[in-house]
Amino acid sequence: MKRIKLGLLFFFSACALGSSAQNLLNLNEWVTGTGGIAGFTPNGLATENEREWGIGPQGRQVIIWKGTPSGDQNGDGGWTSSDISINNQKTYRYTVWIKKTNSKTGTSYLGCGPGVNSLAGVANNNPYFWYGNLPVLDRWYLLVGYVHGSNDPSTVSSGAIYDGVTGKKVLSMTDYKFASTTTTTRHRSYLYYDTNVSDRQYFYGPRLEEVNGNEPTISSLLDNPVGAGDFFFAGKVGIKTETPGEYDLAVKGKIRSQEIKVETSNWPDYVFEKDYKLPSLAETEKFIRSNGHLPDIPKASELETDGVSLGEMNKLLVKKIEEITLHLIEKDKQLDAAMKRLDKLEK
Repeated sequence: MKRIKLGLLFFFSACALGSSAQNLLNLNEWVTGTGGIAGFTPNGLATENEREWGIGPQGRQVIIWKGTPSGDQNGDGGWTSSDISINNQKTYRYTVWIKKTNSKTGTSYLGCGPGVNSLAGVANNNPYFWYGNLPVLDRWYLLVGYVHGSNDPSTVSSGAIYDGVTGKKVLSMTDYKFASTTTTTRHRSYLYYDTNVSDRQYFYGPRLEEVNGNEPTISSLLDNPVGAGDFFFAGKVGIKTETPGEYDLAVKGKIRSQEIKVETSNWPDYVFEKDYKLPSLAETEKFIRSNGHLPDIPKASELETDGVSLGEMNKLLVKKIEEITLHLIEKDKQLDAAMKRLDKLEK
């Protein structure tokens, strides 16, 4: 029983500040109080930095860091972490939740420590992934920044800001690259230059972690773990494939479902309109002899290469069924007329 209680205590403590797996920042000291704590040097006065119970981005009661501007037009909340040892050949991810209330006065920041270069190779000893104003007041946003390994040739930034309500990416951020001599980094998140003493900026769940495949996904940080409701994915998704290509979802395997709904338009009821030119059976026969497949229907070689678009193929099949139906109706009329003529001749 004692083990169960200790396990539950650890579980709920982890939930209070977000999963600690892979996180190089020690959040064990995040308890109510003012000023700095072990591992986090406050930005601004002690009175401008307070930790208190509040409602976090997932709607749970958690410890959040509150920045309260004093009007001194300087640092107004947030922190600089202590130095964290890193391997400069590896990539690291820096995240934090931020919510601003009352006004957009002042500037919000997320940055890392010195000893990094731009992706183009220019040294920067005061690097910020992003600074500015978040799109909407009184809403949590997840800020995600990256520092690439010193040998990484990439010149494309992946950092972004995500809306905590919709889960959608709303702003891009700037990535950096470690210098080959860098051995430590810092996590920095601030509110600066806010002269409105009624403003508040809230911080929650800062993370610093190596990008190695074991770090939490952006979806899970946005509180979309497996089996917990709706999901949002900012990019393409591959299942059993690392190359989804042009597809938003690519599955290399079987899919079983009770129902699949495909949205489509221009359903071929136009076949029944008076001005539709119905191909004759003779024309269709000539096309088949020349091409080896029905008009409008893709060739087998194309389908084997490109696959089948369910929406388009269903439209084409319905079109052919409607054309065949019209031919059958016409043939039925011809047959009925022939039977009547034959009946007269017999009489």
